[in-house]
Amino acid sequence: MVKSRTPFPKEGEFVIGRVVDIQQQYIYVDLLDYEGLPSEEYARGMIHISEISSRWIKNIRNFARVGQRIVVRVLRVDQSKGHVDLSLRRVNSAQKDNRMKEWKYAVKYENLLQFFTEEEGITLNLDQAYDLVGWPVLEKFDSYQEAIESLKEYGEEILQELGTLTEDQLNAFMKIVDENVEISTVNIIGKLKLMNTAGDGVEKIKKTLIEAKQVVEKPKDTRNIKILYIGAPFYRVEVISKDYLDAENILSDSLEIIESMSKEFNSTYEFIRD
Repeated sequence: MVKSRTPFPKEGEFVIGRVVDIQQQYIYVDLLDYEGLPSEEYARGMIHISEISSRWIKNIRNFARVGQRIVVRVLRVDQSKGHVDLSLRRVNSAQKDNRMKEWKYAVKYENLLQFFTEEEGITLNLDQAYDLVGWPVLEKFDSYQEAIESLKEYGEEILQELGTLTEDQLNAFMKIVDENVEISTVNIIGKLKLMNTAGDGVEKIKKTLIEAKQVVEKPKDTRNIKILYIGAPFYRVEVISKDYLDAENILSDSLEIIESMSKEFNSTYEFIRD
């Protein structure tokens, strides 16, 4: 279960459910992230047989099993009665994958907050942690994944801007983030051959490489370009980014600078991708 700010989902949302009962015409699902009515442990939804599949259904149990976790779309919500109508057939594979991925990040986000409450000197419960830092951070981003990755990269700046944490609380939370969050990256690696036989050729090469590295204005562990000396006239180039397309753009921009300055300085260059 991941804590939600509302007891019921909104119409049109894709939500995670756990199958709890299967009847001849219906599948009943607990919506794990929603509290539902005060008398319920979770909000409960129902999938009518017409919303299970666009194909003819001979046996409803061929489409779900008790205990299975599924992604469903919310069709209608009656909060006063606690009724939630759901659809399984209106969820395509991409929507299912995206929702499950985001839900896993939501679980990770809640775990960070839970770990925070367990730190020595932090006298907060989970609800208080959400109110103090969890919800305010989420409001700044479009997804749990973006919130988590931004905390890893710019966490201190984000939390200072919120102004809701004491210095001890901020340090404790950042310690949790640093220890438990890793951001996957892609790498593009290649070998650069750069030569200049002029008397001041070394300086011209140095200036070229400095300019080439500046395509990334604020280098970080998750976005950077590194150019390391191997042995004249070879240099190792490594581009790091969270996104492959972005990595390709960084490399392309850097090589454009190298090409332009090589023409200006009468240097020769060649890039060989590993």
